[in-house]
Amino acid sequence: MTTSTLSILRRETLRRAAALLSCMGLLVSLTACSTPWNQNTADDAQTSGTRIAPSMSALFDQYLAKDTISQFERDVLQRAKKTGKISAEDYETAHDKQAACMAENGWQEQTRKLSNGLYQTTGVTPVPSTDAEVNKYMEASNTCSEGTSKIIESLYQLQQGNPGLLADPYETAVECLKKSSLVDDAYTGRKLENALNGDGASKGLPFDASSDAAQSCFTGAGLAVNIG
Repeated sequence: MTTSTLSILRRETLRRAAALLSCMGLLVSLTACSTPWNQNTADDAQTSGTRIAPSMSALFDQYLAKDTISQFERDVLQRAKKTGKISAEDYETAHDKQAACMAENGWQEQTRKLSNGLYQTTGVTPVPSTDAEVNKYMEASNTCSEGTSKIIESLYQLQQGNPGLLADPYETAVECLKKSSLVDDAYTGRKLENALNGDGASKGLPFDASSDAAQSCFTGAGLAVNIG
């Protein structure tokens, strides 16, 4: 399994976990979370312009070549291969399947839909209060996403939030922030990374990180940035 495949399979569960931990008060007031793959490649991407894949079509082919995907996933990817993109309807279906499964397992996830069409997990009921309960939630999220949302939601996130398929999540977010006129052309991924990872980060950002536009950029880049 390739590195890019691993990142795609992990991304949705990790983003949900970041939102959950924020609700529990286990994250600092402003926290940026990215996948292990994004963290490992960000430095290389600064100089090499690393991309996740040559194109979305190449990613569709990568998954269609696997015999481990479900029939639902295969149908969605075959449609995406023909049209060049995953449809909003298929994304909604994958999201609904995940939510229904989580509810059956006793977890009611709260979400909001961002302006770029992506769902952002904002909390969960009941809120876990121990490490064991957090692990139970994580296990349920991972199980429920198998064959339903894990691949489809993550690919849709790339499609909507990272059309250039950039490997560096901070540069990806900054490209979006520039398009939304939230930062100027001189702002860089490294400036964003330093702001999010440093002390007093919320004071160092030149824009409202809680706005829909900013959160759309962060979610689209695979970052979970929570304001508390």
